[in-house]
Amino acid sequence: MSNNIWVVIENAENDLTELSKEMMNKAKAIAKTLNKKLVAVISGYNEEEICKKSIAYGADLVLNCNHKLLKDYTTLPYTKVFNEIIDKYNPYLVIFPASVNGRDLAGRLCAKKNLGLVAECSDLKLDGEDIKFIRPTFDGKLFSDIRVTTKPMFATIGHGAFSPAKYDNENKGEIIEEKVEMTDADILTEILSKIPSQVKESELIFENAKIIVSGGMGLVESKNWHLIEEFADALGASVGASKPICDLGICSSDFQVGVTGKKVSPDIYIAVGISGAIQHINGIKKSKLIIAINSDPNAPIFQIAHYGIVADLFDILPKLTEKINKEKLLDL
Repeated sequence: MSNNIWVVIENAENDLTELSKEMMNKAKAIAKTLNKKLVAVISGYNEEEICKKSIAYGADLVLNCNHKLLKDYTTLPYTKVFNEIIDKYNPYLVIFPASVNGRDLAGRLCAKKNLGLVAECSDLKLDGEDIKFIRPTFDGKLFSDIRVTTKPMFATIGHGAFSPAKYDNENKGEIIEEKVEMTDADILTEILSKIPSQVKESELIFENAKIIVSGGMGLVESKNWHLIEEFADALGASVGASKPICDLGICSSDFQVGVTGKKVSPDIYIAVGISGAIQHINGIKKSKLIIAINSDPNAPIFQIAHYGIVADLFDILPKLTEKINKEKLLDL
C-alpha cells in the first residue's frame, strides 16, 4: 500500500463525480508508467457501490474509510481520518478534487503535515520518475512547471483537465476496509439537512453543448455582441466568450472559456475574433473540431484550429448567419 498513487474520490447520486473519473484516468496513466498501484480513497458511510465502481474505473486498490460520522463532509473528522491513513500507508502522490470540500481537505492536511500543495493543476506530466505539476499563473497568461521535493506530494485538480476514465466491469481490484476510530467528540459540526444548489439550466446546457460559438475582443464593443448570439442561434449552439469579454461585462463569467473559466470539449468549437491567449487555448484543446475566424492571419488561435477563416468578422458573420438560416428554411 505504501508509495502508491492515491485519488480522493467524491461521489454524487451513487456514482463517482465527473471530476473523480477525470482524476482516475490521469492517475492510472501515471501509476502505470511509474510501476505503482492506483488507490482510490473513499470516505463516507455505506459506500460499497462506490468502492466497486472505483475498481471499474481503474483502481487497483480501494481504501474504504467507512463510519457513520463520515456520512457528510465536515472538516475536522475528515482531516483526522486522512491524516492517520496517510501516516499509516505513506503514499507517493495524493490527488484531491479542486471542489469546495477537496480544497478544504487538501489545505488542512498540508498545513497539518507542513507539506506543500500544488493547487488547481491543469496537467501532470512525467519527467523520468519526476512529476511536473502544471498550473496557470498570472491570470492564466502563463503556466508554471512546479516540482515537489517532499513526500507525499499533494495536488488538487480542476474539472476538465483530463478525459474521464472509462467504465470497465471486467477490471479487477481489491477493497481494503480501513478501521476508523471516531467518537462524537471528534465532531464539532453537525449537518442537519441538505439543500441541493440550483445550477442554472443555461450553465448545464453550455457545459454539455455539442457546438459552442465564442466571441472575443475582435467584436470591439458590446453593441456588436448580437452577432455572436445570432450566429449561435442559427447553428443551435451555445454562446461562450473569452476572458477579456467577460471582464468587460459583455458576457457573463458563467460562460467564460479558458483555464481560468470553463474548460470545454464540444464536437465543434467556433472562435470568433479570439486571438488565442494560452489560457484560452488550453481551455478548448479537447474540442473535437476547432474553427477560427479572425482578421489576423498570425493569430495564435490558427495554430490549433482545424479550419481557419482569415476575414473580417463584421463582414463574414452576418453572411454566414443569413446563409444558415436560409438553408434551414429550405429544409422545412
